[in-house]
Amino acid sequence: MPRRADLGKIPAVDLAYALNRLIQEGKTSVAEVRRYADERPARIAALERELATLKTGHVGGKRVGRPPGPRAGAAKKPKRKFTMTPKARAARKRQGHYLAALRKLKVAERNRVKAVARKEGIAKAVEFARKLAKTVQAKAA
Repeated sequence: MPRRADLGKIPAVDLAYALNRLIQEGKTSVAEVRRYADERPARIAALERELATLKTGHVGGKRVGRPPGPRAGAAKKPKRKFTMTPKARAARKRQGHYLAALRKLKVAERNRVKAVARKEGIAKAVEFARKLAKTVQAKAA
């Protein structure tokens, strides 16, 4: 890995090209690049606070442990409480029953069940899938 001094000599256009290639090759992701870019202002603010402390010549309080990292100045947004409506909960439950019923079937039977789901709805498709699964079990026994 090149040292920081070496990266300073590379033109910005070439760095952008290299970053795009890394993303295309899956060695890094756009989300990762955005995360690092978003950390930059907080890191600058932390460094400015540290510089101001050094200029004044004293530290406000003794720090114990590791020095602050790049996210030290960034305040995290509070997470939104996830509330699910009864309608959404029922839909997810139906989806779970549907997937569980499909899991037991072979490809041809799954396709038949999917056709029923498109035509008549998930509830009928689950019933049909369970019926098919029972007939498969009866033949196996």
